[in-house]
Amino acid sequence: MRTKIEIKKDILLTDEELLRFNKHILLNDIDVEGQALLKDKHIVLVGLGGLGSPLAYYLASSGIGQITLVDDDIIDTTNLQRQILYNVDDVGKRKVDIAKLKMRKLSPDMKINIKSERLSISSDVNYFHGADLIIDATDNFETRSLINRISLDNRVPLIMGAAIKFNGQIIIFRNDLENQPCYNCLYEDVQDSHACVDSGVFSALTGVVGSIQASECIKVLLSIGERLESKLLTIDLKNNDFRIVKLNRDQQCKVCNVNK
Repeated sequence: MRTKIEIKKDILLTDEELLRFNKHILLNDIDVEGQALLKDKHIVLVGLGGLGSPLAYYLASSGIGQITLVDDDIIDTTNLQRQILYNVDDVGKRKVDIAKLKMRKLSPDMKINIKSERLSISSDVNYFHGADLIIDATDNFETRSLINRISLDNRVPLIMGAAIKFNGQIIIFRNDLENQPCYNCLYEDVQDSHACVDSGVFSALTGVVGSIQASECIKVLLSIGERLESKLLTIDLKNNDFRIVKLNRDQQCKVCNVNK
């Protein structure tokens, strides 16, 4: 069961929402109270590729009230092998535009903000302020490190996912809490040596990793279940090997020791 939560009294579910989310509401860990809480949450999703595709679908269908989508990419034919948000008719269009269109069809009342940009140290990141959770669905260490710093600066929890070849990773960094490990504690000064564009990625892997990220997002927002907080889930789909490793904070970390 989830812990006691507080919901703004003006956050109510409509009759149509009660019907749409009926299968969530039947779960004791969610019920009407939890579903109303999801309606009051704002998520920032960075990356609309292989991981961001299932994330976008599941976050929209789960009843999240507001989401900000961040991606500067244009849909390419090579994306269609694993990025299930898109089809052949979408090639050449902006990912944020098509994602918003597809998500709107699933959740007409969801507030969807789009940022067609690549995050950099010079980016205006005010839209992260006040978010309830950040999801990293990007594919390079430089952007992940920047998202980690933004998460720490704004004291917002961060869910990171990665997928390459047959291998995936998911972890939650509670950058909103004291004395918790951050992304830099796990990967300090790592340079990009592989990318799916060079090494390939098993199509179904991105669906598995993205779906688990979506699940962990809802569990964090509702404080339910055993969560991957400071726990690295590694996935080897080729050999069906799933493992969890506990991550401790690096007391010498150059990032979270400065920010906290």
